[in-house]
Amino acid sequence: MTFTLTEYGLIRRSRDFPDAVNSLTELHLPDAVFDALRNFVTESEADTLMTFFLQKGRECIRVKNYVGLLETRDGTQLEILPKAVDVENARKTLLRMLRYLRSGPFQSVGSVHLGAAKLPVWEVFISAFLAEVMPLITRGLQKSYVPKTNTQRFMKGKLEVATQVRQNPLHAERLVTTFDEQTTNLPPNRLLKSALEFVQSRARTVPNQTRIRQLLFAMEDIPASDRVADDLRAVATQNRLFAPYQPALRWAEALLNGRAFGLTPGRYLNLALLFPMERIFEDYVAAGFQRYVSGGEVVLQESSQHLIDNHSGSRKFRLRPDIILRKNGVITVLDTKWKRIDASNAAGNYGIDQGDLYQLYAYGKKYSATELILIYPITEQFQKPLDLFGYDETMHLRVVPFDVTLPLEEAVLGVMNNEQ
Repeated sequence: MTFTLTEYGLIRRSRDFPDAVNSLTELHLPDAVFDALRNFVTESEADTLMTFFLQKGRECIRVKNYVGLLETRDGTQLEILPKAVDVENARKTLLRMLRYLRSGPFQSVGSVHLGAAKLPVWEVFISAFLAEVMPLITRGLQKSYVPKTNTQRFMKGKLEVATQVRQNPLHAERLVTTFDEQTTNLPPNRLLKSALEFVQSRARTVPNQTRIRQLLFAMEDIPASDRVADDLRAVATQNRLFAPYQPALRWAEALLNGRAFGLTPGRYLNLALLFPMERIFEDYVAAGFQRYVSGGEVVLQESSQHLIDNHSGSRKFRLRPDIILRKNGVITVLDTKWKRIDASNAAGNYGIDQGDLYQLYAYGKKYSATELILIYPITEQFQKPLDLFGYDETMHLRVVPFDVTLPLEEAVLGVMNNEQ
């Protein structure tokens, strides 16, 4: 069974609220599922993902700003999505943004998958993985020569003299030789086989189940990996013949490890495929500026400057702004924050973290910028840019909304064309 919740949502025990109805912001789960999540939070590093607490004597779990998928040992899945009006839009937003996550396998989540946003995210992940494996099967799995030592009745390859003397002292007709054999029993193929077997029991749509059976039939002669970690290390150094495998292998690694960004499922979960929305938003916006801003130079994560220029003869505290735009002789520093601010709350500084403004000021001074742009996601409380912030006569800050529900090009141009 799959339950769906948005970031910062609340999870309770269903027996504590027997008449409550599940929503995107509050779930009521059976004891076994709740206990697995509670144990995951309290007995691992998962306090970065969720918070366990008591409320009026009742146990509660609140998720943080991570999105993706958790699966407990009994197969129950918890789908965590970005905040949105409804499930379908939340899934579309997540899948669209994940395509631009650096070092992720999600580039293969194309428009066909975005159109299937009524399906749980897990089914979309499976579908995208299968779409990467299918062409490899169609073209024919890559083969390679590997050394094999065996006893033969004829000379083939190199005679292993020491082994021959030790094993066959009285049987001169048996020869222990080492020779090269062409085979598909290779680490990349074994990993794909293992990943297909992993998703086979978890796929719940007929199209995915059918494609998995077809792919496993085509790989029938290839064993699954019995040393996943070793095979993953091996594929990291594979030659260029296996370059077409890379998208599928990135999926296989994520699936078989059952984790993302170093988060391990632990004893209570099968999967912890969760990703920080801050990182997803940062990569999404950065990709948009790289693709759609013309007539200037866009640099991501530039690190040429330090906060301290001299301390005992060396520079300290390297600065790394999200985006630097150099255009028409003007330097603009842009920074992204996946936080909700309130344009009506001027007395409370709109909910902007003062530390973020200090950070932008340092970026501006060190990179000689005249314009700074602080980008937050658009919300009902933040629909248009705030009034201009003036640090001094030479440097000002614009705080602007970014609409992740729009096509990426349109959202980027909206930031660039939004004049005060």
